[in-house]
Amino acid sequence: MSQYDDVQCFVDASQKVARPEELFGLMQDVSREMGFDHFALVHHVDLPAMRLDGPLVTRELIALSDYPQDWTDQYLREHMVRDDPVLLASRHSVAGFTWDRIGELIDLTPAHRRLIERTRRAGIVDGFSVPAHVPGEPNGTCNFAVGSGRAIPRHNLLMAQLVGSFAFAAARALARRIHEVPVRRRVQLTPRLRDCIELAGRGKSDWEIGQILGLTQATVTTYMQRARGLYEVSTRIQVVLMALYDGEIALGALG
Repeated sequence: MSQYDDVQCFVDASQKVARPEELFGLMQDVSREMGFDHFALVHHVDLPAMRLDGPLVTRELIALSDYPQDWTDQYLREHMVRDDPVLLASRHSVAGFTWDRIGELIDLTPAHRRLIERTRRAGIVDGFSVPAHVPGEPNGTCNFAVGSGRAIPRHNLLMAQLVGSFAFAAARALARRIHEVPVRRRVQLTPRLRDCIELAGRGKSDWEIGQILGLTQATVTTYMQRARGLYEVSTRIQVVLMALYDGEIALGALG
């Protein structure tokens, strides 16, 4: 199977989960399949100093992680979320990033470097983070990490980007179902709007899309603005991801 097929299998399975424990297990499985040792799917919220030894999904908060328990306890007890360089860096990116790029996204302070070193000593040595920015909600990330002596599976980073984005969408949908929050109405795209989004997903600019479809650049820009409005998101990447999640476009169309 191709990576796109693997991601599609994850999306299909994630849409069917009924309990946080099921999504937790699904995340563990796909993380290992991609070559990572751990995952953490979290909103950036300063939790009380409690023992988080299982998945937590509420109306306001998502926290699923299989990081070492001792480290999770320290993290919560010392309120490290406030100074976590991975989380701070994610505020400055809409795409996934490897942790060796954190210094390109934020100015690393001595305190940040100490926390990075403590994290490594705890067995979370390196990783890849996928930011989640949803208007009106706390920022979040889906982090995939490797332990000592292990290299990041760079050949699977595109898959990790997609899985991380879809995982957060699945967790939010699960929270709505559990707490009976009204579910977002599925968007149905017109054929032309679908064509524009598929080409945007291939990295084409509005001008390039217009040349391919025989439209003016201004018309394509209007289509993409309409798509952002329909999905209530602010970026092209989010439009593509939402259309994929709704099944309006297929992963194979982006290859």
